[in-house]
Amino acid sequence: MKPLKTIGLLLLVFLTLGAVAPVQKPKEARIAVTTQLDRTAIWVGDTFNYTVKAVHDPAIEIVVDNLKKENLNLAPFVVREITVRQGSFGANKQFTEVRILLTTYESGQVELKIPSFPLYYFARTGAARAAPAGESAAESVPVPVTKVGLRSTLTADNLRPRDNRDIWQVTRPRWVIPIVLGLAGLAFLMIQLVRRLWAKSHREKPVKKRLSRRARQRMVRDFMRQTQAIGKDTPADQQRYYSEVSQFLRGYLTESLEIEAVSLTAGEIEVMLREHGQNGLSAPVKNVLERCEQVLYSPQGIQLGKEWRDQVQSDLGKFAELARH
Repeated sequence: MKPLKTIGLLLLVFLTLGAVAPVQKPKEARIAVTTQLDRTAIWVGDTFNYTVKAVHDPAIEIVVDNLKKENLNLAPFVVREITVRQGSFGANKQFTEVRILLTTYESGQVELKIPSFPLYYFARTGAARAAPAGESAAESVPVPVTKVGLRSTLTADNLRPRDNRDIWQVTRPRWVIPIVLGLAGLAFLMIQLVRRLWAKSHREKPVKKRLSRRARQRMVRDFMRQTQAIGKDTPADQQRYYSEVSQFLRGYLTESLEIEAVSLTAGEIEVMLREHGQNGLSAPVKNVLERCEQVLYSPQGIQLGKEWRDQVQSDLGKFAELARH
């Protein structure tokens, strides 16, 4: 009898412990809801995108059939359009993104609040995974309230009129002092301008010394000796002769008569000589310079140089005779 009683007690103890032992519930699935605006402030009548994003476990199924603009009340905002997008988020998560196009015509406030609304979902965990969608109870998670700044060209009624502000008093010193300083500045500028003009008009101009008659005669005589020593046979001698003759005549006229003969043609030099009363020099100078240019710059210059050498030397002699007087 004692062994039977012992076995009965042990069975009673095991049954009691089994009834008292707690039943472990499956871990609840989690869902994270975030909101985002494409702009933080709007003007009255602007449209903007309001995005609600829910990241959840694969066992959660978000109900999207009721997310329609006629079912969603987000006053004071008007729902223009709703689009829903679902997909994978990482390795073991899913996401549901609800993009809502909103607008508002409210005014007179600094900011508005987009009201909260529920997102319904089914948790397919444990025994509910095998149950049909119509028999399992739907749960909900609230979308947080979101603030958006409001900009308006309409002023609120409680703002003070601009006419109520104090007017800045303009006293006599406040306008007399700037006028006096401005006139003083103009007077200083005028004095400086007159001073510069007076200094410029009385500045001594450098006087270029002209060669004396004896110096000019010596210059012509030395040049005539130099040209006679230049050869006649080679083309290089011809180029050297006519080049030195042209340079000497132009330099002599520039020094003696103050004619810028370096940049003038033979015809222009002839006109300038006549204007200075040097009619005797105009003809021989023109003939010599024209022939020098043809010899130096024409294709037949070498041949012409040999033919004109004596005539040019004769014209130089006439020039030397006239330059002595």
